[in-house]
Amino acid sequence: MGLDDLIKKVIMATPTMRRDVEDLLSNKAALLRGNSAVEDSRLVSITGAARLLMVGRNTVYSLIKTGRLNTVDLNGSKRVTMRSIHQFVNGERPANDKTVAFIQASRARYAATKVKAK
Repeated sequence: MGLDDLIKKVIMATPTMRRDVEDLLSNKAALLRGNSAVEDSRLVSITGAARLLMVGRNTVYSLIKTGRLNTVDLNGSKRVTMRSIHQFVNGERPANDKTVAFIQASRARYAATKVKAK
């Protein structure tokens, strides 16, 4: 999708969607700048982490499972640390053995579903 298509989608978006895009862009820009307003809220929800990283919640769960994002259990709900998000964005959290094993297992499951489909 090109930039022009993206701009058209934002222009045609509902007010709620437009506000979400604005929040997302301002939060990501603040995160990349290391803005203290974002750093002050040291924990974010899974959905908040997904918005900051511009990915889906399942991707955030995969990043957590592979050790690329750290979480804290807060009264029974997981919160992602801003520090791990910041490190991930800056490339300071490279893939580890856990990540490689997760990717291999995912590929094996995918290959198994392809065989069953035939």
